[in-house]
Amino acid sequence: MNKNVASAVHKNANGANNWIKFTNASPPPASNLNNNAVVQRQEKKDIEVVAIDCEMVGIHPDGQGNMLARVSIVNSKGETIYDKFVKPTATVTDYRTPVSGIRPEDIEHGEVFVKVKKEVTQILKNKLLVGHALEHDLRVLRISHPKHMIRDTSTYWQFKQLTEGRTPGLKRLTLHFLGASIQEGEHSSVQDAKAALQLYMLARKDWELLLKKRRSRPRNGNKPHNGSQGKRR
Repeated sequence: MNKNVASAVHKNANGANNWIKFTNASPPPASNLNNNAVVQRQEKKDIEVVAIDCEMVGIHPDGQGNMLARVSIVNSKGETIYDKFVKPTATVTDYRTPVSGIRPEDIEHGEVFVKVKKEVTQILKNKLLVGHALEHDLRVLRISHPKHMIRDTSTYWQFKQLTEGRTPGLKRLTLHFLGASIQEGEHSSVQDAKAALQLYMLARKDWELLLKKRRSRPRNGNKPHNGSQGKRR
């Protein structure tokens, strides 16, 4: 295997091994999401859907800074289309291995950051981007994506109902809505990307309908007040 290409089942990443259970798990009861049927609809021909997740290591003396170590992207079928370790651009002070699954040898010979950034940017171009807490992933990648083309499972209102409006964790959402356990032990960015994708597909019909309704609302500047038709000029 190319050293730049990460493995979906990475060394001792116990969480990644649960992907077998995830894919073989029975569909969650429809009542988990306002009694809507769980349907994976084929994406519109003009909009491709991809899901992304990144693993990060710590930099700075306190290890609290984030630096990209691995990035994984899956397509709408859950197939891995990109998965690479990334060579450090700064001194790593905390590999965060118990969570990230990253070890020195993984990123020592990883792909250079500039190339990874360019490749990921090209893959994401003109695509609907799914993920969980995507602002963190985009920040370490040092890229942006059109807001209207982002579907973040950490901010979707129906998912947030599970935590009474607080930001829900991907692990909890996956267990509740998909009936699968992830992130048990070291994390896998491939697995997390797939989990976010499945959550989006579960809620896609209502999610997109809500966004469509929001976009169709008249803006305040064009909205009549107090029943009037506004000034005529």
